[in-house]
Amino acid sequence: MAELDVTIQRLWDLLPQIGAFAFEASNGAGSATDWNGRGEGEVRVTDHQGGWLFAEQGRYTTPHGRELAMHNRFWWQRGAQGISLSHLRHEAPVLLFELQPSPDGRWLTAEPHLCGLDHYSAELTPSEGGFLLSWEITGPRKNERLEYRYDLASMG
Repeated sequence: MAELDVTIQRLWDLLPQIGAFAFEASNGAGSATDWNGRGEGEVRVTDHQGGWLFAEQGRYTTPHGRELAMHNRFWWQRGAQGISLSHLRHEAPVLLFELQPSPDGRWLTAEPHLCGLDHYSAELTPSEGGFLLSWEITGPRKNERLEYRYDLASMG
């Protein structure tokens, strides 16, 4: 059990050091959405009820080159088996999933989040200078993938 605690603590200690994000969204076969494009911006991390709140603010560029302002609020919480991620929409948390460490160093969704008929799952891979969070959203009208790159805050 001590090894699991150390692994969780290592990721937990990394979270408040994040200062930037970039992502690319794409949809696959059978998707009825136009969720394609890329985004980037800053992450402000603050303590939130014993967890870490990621307040993301930046810009999203559509495949047609249109730039839109964007913002997200994600709440990371530490648990006994891993770290959970909730989306704060209208201030009410919506639990997306719990990520648990696997022997190969990746963190995998314990169980997918269900939103109607859509399944949300993710994989987190720590790396030098931050981590990659890959999302998959599948359902009758969705087949999306988001590749989120979170980077450490610059010290300058």
